[in-house]
Amino acid sequence: MMQDLIPLLLEDVIKAYELLESDRSSQFFRRALARATFAYIEALIEAIRNELRSTIRSGSGMVELTPKDDDTLGFLSVTKFLPVEQGLKRTFKLAARIWGLDFRLETEGESFRDFLAAKDARNRLMHPRTLHDVEVTDEDMACYTIAGHWVQTETQRLFRARSDWLLSQMSPELRESSLKENAGDGAKA
Repeated sequence: MMQDLIPLLLEDVIKAYELLESDRSSQFFRRALARATFAYIEALIEAIRNELRSTIRSGSGMVELTPKDDDTLGFLSVTKFLPVEQGLKRTFKLAARIWGLDFRLETEGESFRDFLAAKDARNRLMHPRTLHDVEVTDEDMACYTIAGHWVQTETQRLFRARSDWLLSQMSPELRESSLKENAGDGAKA
């Protein structure tokens, strides 16, 4: 279940940072952090897709899906490989359309450029051709940190927009009740 996977992978990222603190020059710990970060990022993207598939199955998302949308969501029998940045962009764009949100993934800033740099470094690491490809530099480390934080923040922003929209569709009484209930969980409405 996605609700179990995300915290588990976040724990891996946190543990990877803790290990790295014990030996910041360890290439093994650096590679472990890179892998953990991208497993977490890809799980966040899949969590969004999972919610979109659920919305579609429930009949709530009344939009016409294109074959490209089906491929993004994994509905086609043979899903082609999507580079992580394409999957990310397509998933967020599709989420805004299916959920009827005025939401746009922030891809104009330095954080997105660092995400792309981290993705390139991760690709070299996962498909090495030379010894240099498995060396994780200080610059790579900074990009991994920013990439993980950026995707997490954008995912939270998307789900907050979804939550706000759902609250706006409720009667005032139900909305007040829901806000009180969530305040007891420590969640911000």
